[in-house]
Amino acid sequence: MPAKVLCRALVLLVSLTPAAGWAQAVKADPDTIIVRGGWLFDGVSDDRRRNTGILVRDGRIVRVDVPATEQDTANAAVVELAESETILPGFFDLHAHYNLDLVDEGRVEEVTYNGIVFLANGVTSTWSAGEFYPERVIARRDQIEAGEAIGPRLFASGPYFGGFRCEYQVKVAEDDCIAWPNDISEQEIRDEVDSWARQGVVSIKIKQATPTETRIILEQAHKNGMTAAGHLGNYNVEYDVSTRDAILMGMDRIEHQLTLALAPEEADSTEVDEIVALMIEHQVYYDANLQMYGGINLRSANIAEMIWTEEAKYFTPYAQKLLELRGPPEPESAVPEFIQRVAELMALYQAGGANLLVVGTDEPVYTNLLPGFAYHRELLAMNYAGLPPHVVLKAATLNGARALGVADSLGSVEAGKLADLVVVKGNPLEDIKAARNVRLVVKGGAVHDAATLLRSAEGKIGPAGPADHAAWTLQIKPLR
Repeated sequence: MPAKVLCRALVLLVSLTPAAGWAQAVKADPDTIIVRGGWLFDGVSDDRRRNTGILVRDGRIVRVDVPATEQDTANAAVVELAESETILPGFFDLHAHYNLDLVDEGRVEEVTYNGIVFLANGVTSTWSAGEFYPERVIARRDQIEAGEAIGPRLFASGPYFGGFRCEYQVKVAEDDCIAWPNDISEQEIRDEVDSWARQGVVSIKIKQATPTETRIILEQAHKNGMTAAGHLGNYNVEYDVSTRDAILMGMDRIEHQLTLALAPEEADSTEVDEIVALMIEHQVYYDANLQMYGGINLRSANIAEMIWTEEAKYFTPYAQKLLELRGPPEPESAVPEFIQRVAELMALYQAGGANLLVVGTDEPVYTNLLPGFAYHRELLAMNYAGLPPHVVLKAATLNGARALGVADSLGSVEAGKLADLVVVKGNPLEDIKAARNVRLVVKGGAVHDAATLLRSAEGKIGPAGPADHAAWTLQIKPLR
């Protein structure tokens, strides 16, 4: 049996074992599925409606709102939902780090089980926002697309474009990076963009690049049909490129912050208004990453709502011990700065920029918390900030697809699109926390039981012991 067919058969076998929710087993055509019952939030409207039936064939949505009288259940697998359950489009994480620092030797990618944890949390599509070992992400992407492995859609970012290719070795512009030298030429930059475009990278991450470098990167990325996201502030609290200039250069997405104000009293309302107006005029997407930048303080203040399951168990026993010895990190930002970030997010929303908001976790792993679960911390943080649940859910779905340029096939539950669906227990439009109660995940028509996925990842992330550090140690490759 070909690997792709075998993988799909295993998915269906696991998913179709007797359990609440399945009305019948696979019949004549296992590539045809009917999902019926419960409620539907399609990602387009602002509310949910009763779900009469969603017809999926060969991995795509054929029809939505199929009346019961028109459902041919004799030749389909039927997913019967409870009255209390809600169907959502698959989630997008547009800052989904797969890199972990577990042995105090830099961040490296672990895509296999991180990906499974993402998928189990309903995140069917991720963009990795800068990679230190991009070949690992691309290899896993190819395996998943070939049907040889299970995981979310991996929209690879390739390596960082800028001095952050050397991680934290570069603190100010004068510091040199062997992977992105200070004397990097225009042709080298253009060649780098072209090289990663040929490897299927659809969007790149710019961090610690000069204004001249940024202009060249953006120009070449757009020539290749790629988009780009920018982390624009360096660690001296100065701009590498100002938000205003980045937008005018053609930056497609801005991350973390709109200004560099560290507290509301330092903020210039005129500057915020100008940036918000430019974001809307140029339709630039914004990824605030609230759960990371307010993370430590936010989790401490809302511990029961932010930490609802044991995430440490997905690490190897050895990695768990390393993380326990390391202890909790310092807060990423002070409380006044976080308040300012919330104010900027709400300013964009209140000015009419709801369609520009996307969801990203920005959770490189230094603790025993994982980005797949952090996704739901981010949804909650955005809701805490003042965004209504339907706005948060659209940011998590259709806006994310639009930001990556894939809304023609993903991001909403509509006929003709790929069948990426999430079945959750409860109504996330009343309580956003219901979105974390994932029962089933459908990706490209393959149905996964969320609990089964999570069990398959337990004890798998990280080195097995002291002799197993090599794969978890960052080795920076020179550009030349």
